[in-house]
Amino acid sequence: MPAPEDLKTQSPGDPLATMTPLAGTTGAGYPPKADPAPVLYVAKHIAGGRWCVVTNDAEAQRVGDFVGDKVSILAEVDRMNAGGEPFVEVKGEVTAQAQAKAQATADIDPVKLKQPVMTPDGWLCPEPPVKE
Repeated sequence: MPAPEDLKTQSPGDPLATMTPLAGTTGAGYPPKADPAPVLYVAKHIAGGRWCVVTNDAEAQRVGDFVGDKVSILAEVDRMNAGGEPFVEVKGEVTAQAQAKAQATADIDPVKLKQPVMTPDGWLCPEPPVKE
């Protein structure tokens, strides 16, 4: 079977600029795709399997306080690129939660317990009887 008359042969090393694209295509696939807008935030590996969110520029500054594994940080990056606000840990709220947790544990007397009790800090077991 003979080659078509309009066949252009290429040899290795020919620059791509000398090639003519096929009619109706842009060379990037068909149908032509619009260039997506650059994303504002990307995920960055810190160390030990931990990831954080950074800006997508030359400075790559850390955004927010969220740190997690790769799957959770990619979800956070998608949320932030869709217009969400970065997660910021408020120190006053954390302190109030820690105080409430300490108060709940302080109300339980381990000497009077008959069975283990689940507290915000974990299981609190009764004191063993003292043998004399």
